[in-house]
Amino acid sequence: MTERGSALLEVLVIGFAVVVMVGQALIAIGRIESAGNAVAETAQEAALQAARHGDATTAHEVATALLPGAEVSVEEGPTTISVEVTLEVSLLGPEGFPVRRTVRASAEAERSPYRSG
Repeated sequence: MTERGSALLEVLVIGFAVVVMVGQALIAIGRIESAGNAVAETAQEAALQAARHGDATTAHEVATALLPGAEVSVEEGPTTISVEVTLEVSLLGPEGFPVRRTVRASAEAERSPYRSG
């Protein structure tokens, strides 16, 4: 093999390794971003439903129905309901080892003065 041929091979191997690493990083960023959006939307919807139509139990039921596997905590105040949703995201780490990241979001909604009972 000539020097030009071995240089080309080195560039191809290094280029492939860089593409694989960048690809993994982009996939991880996408998964975390997607989980963050899902957690934020779930917390907001659960807080709104509970403030308009129910209580802490309603918020917990709505959140677990929208995002199974998430941890939900609800705090009720005299005029507001706060919902915090936490979800663990599985990522592929170095050498194929699984890595977990926790994504968390919270939302607060004011209770409707016109809701029943």
